Amino acid sequence: MLARKLKDDATLGLVGRLDETVSTMSSMLDTLLDINQLEAGIVRREMVGFPINAVLERLRTQFTFHAAARHLGWRVVPSSLRVHSDPHLLEQMIRNLLSNAVKYTNKGKILLGCRRRGDKVRIEVWDSGIGIPEEELEAIFAEFHQLNNPARERSKGLGLGLAIVERLADLLGHAIDVRSRPGKGSVFAVEVPLGQDASQWQPRLDRSEVRESTPQSGAILVVEDDPSVREMLALLLEGEGHSTTTAEDGRTALELAERGAIRPDLVVADYNLPQGLNGLQVVSGLREVLGNEIPAVILTGDISTSALREIAQGAPEQAGEGQRADGADPALPRRVAATGAGKHSATCRSGRQPATTDHLRGRR
Repeated sequence: MLARKLKDDATLGLVGRLDETVSTMSSMLDTLLDINQLEAGIVRREMVGFPINAVLERLRTQFTFHAAARHLGWRVVPSSLRVHSDPHLLEQMIRNLLSNAVKYTNKGKILLGCRRRGDKVRIEVWDSGIGIPEEELEAIFAEFHQLNNPARERSKGLGLGLAIVERLADLLGHAIDVRSRPGKGSVFAVEVPLGQDASQWQPRLDRSEVRESTPQSGAILVVEDDPSVREMLALLLEGEGHSTTTAEDGRTALELAERGAIRPDLVVADYNLPQGLNGLQVVSGLREVLGNEIPAVILTGDISTSALREIAQGAPEQAGEGQRADGADPALPRRVAATGAGKHSATCRSGRQPATTDHLRGRR
């Protein structure tokens, strides 16, 4: 938003560096949230049969730039095989393995491909990176464990990528293994059951398709007790073409609705609010007053297990970056995170059973 108002090259460069810093911090917070959601047991798998090549192609596109930026060879071997897994969570596993390969490969190439072994499919990520000492092969899956990063450079992440892979493998019932030679490279593999029927599977829309199908503007109610965050959210949303109304607590929001002063298309509410009502209760009250199942985004900086479970039970669909809340800009969760408030978001709609958190689904 600020960059669009500036013309000076030096200032634009500074804004660009600030944006990179915020993006890095947001990515780290996302990773911490992923771990907490897995530990809280609110991630549920949705196992289906699907063509693995759909996942391979998305990852090929996503990592083409990253590999080119590091002058690495990058090859994805197409596959006609079908597998039985959760396509979004499996994609997240492979994405984390590829991110790890890019991070630790200074020269050479990275390869992604599949092998059929009986009734299993081995999805393998090969790299010509620094390799892993034999005594570290188990430790690399521990939280915050990193190789060759004693200074804890933030560009190398938090050391949680492989820990997430291991937890997702346990959740999906997939075996993972690694072979490596120091100085030569590594091979990570995920073993997935061979799929039979993929007729019911439909690929998800990419972000451009979602954006095209989404209204470009709407009336948004922001319920946030922190004045600076409330103001920033309003500026952010108005800058995207939305009409915003703000309230400092739930009771103020309900009074506005009861007077007929607001009829929002979307509610963005902090989870922890003063005056005795939390964000979920405010959304429920607004729906009752307005007689409308208004979609909502719940923000929270509390990623404790108890808080995540409560929000998951009250928010049937969790969403991370790029997930759509009806009537909202599809990139809203990312933009909310970019305010620097250190909060995360969940879309909330009624009429469905509590589902898996989608923070791990379709993100990035």
